[in-house]
Amino acid sequence: MGNLHVGHASLIDKASNYNDPIFTSIFVNPLQFNDKKDFERYPITLDNDIKILESYNCSCLYLPDESILDNISKINAPSKANFLCGLDRPGHFDGVLTIVNKLFEIIKPSRAIFGLKDYQQLILISDFVNHNNLPIEIISAETVRDKNGLAMSSRNNHLSESDKLIASELYKALKIIEENKEKISKEFIDQITDKLITFGFSLDYLQLCDLNTLDQIEDMSKKPILIAIAANFKGIRLIDNLIIK
Repeated sequence: MGNLHVGHASLIDKASNYNDPIFTSIFVNPLQFNDKKDFERYPITLDNDIKILESYNCSCLYLPDESILDNISKINAPSKANFLCGLDRPGHFDGVLTIVNKLFEIIKPSRAIFGLKDYQQLILISDFVNHNNLPIEIISAETVRDKNGLAMSSRNNHLSESDKLIASELYKALKIIEENKEKISKEFIDQITDKLITFGFSLDYLQLCDLNTLDQIEDMSKKPILIAIAANFKGIRLIDNLIIK
């Protein structure tokens, strides 16, 4: 959705491994915002975005306007869209799948690369492609982080440098859980949650989930599992995750 950073650029780097033309789309999709104010304040930095794409050898930028939504086929996301981010953002993943499907129809890619930071989005798109037998290989790319571990996000631009330092506590919390993976318990997760609250976070969720179904895991000894977190800090919603193997 634009406001590109090194996290987005890493997707282009990964695409370059396949020696095919690389297409990038930029479109701030109103269908995936359930908060109109959030949509209106989404940062638009097109001139800088183009410079970044040129420097990373993107072959083509597709830049549609809102007419792309005319008579668009609406996609209803499956039930696993109701977990994690879908709990507090009803209709969000309907909007994501609707626009991604439209982009696939127009561009007809052989491959599409999505970041692991939006793990739920990645799984839903991968399932959609498989369910509809689309001839597209969905490829995941590792989350890119700043020097303190904070996952790169366009929303980070709303935070000061000192705020970003505190925001990196989200990643530190995930690493603590990973480092203590043999003794994870509900009480342990609650302690992590309480500590994050003291830093000023308001948590939407901190959950251990099945990698494929996204169901919350009760048996903490089961591996691999996804640790997923979403929190609001200084009015900015941040998400992150780690996979415990």
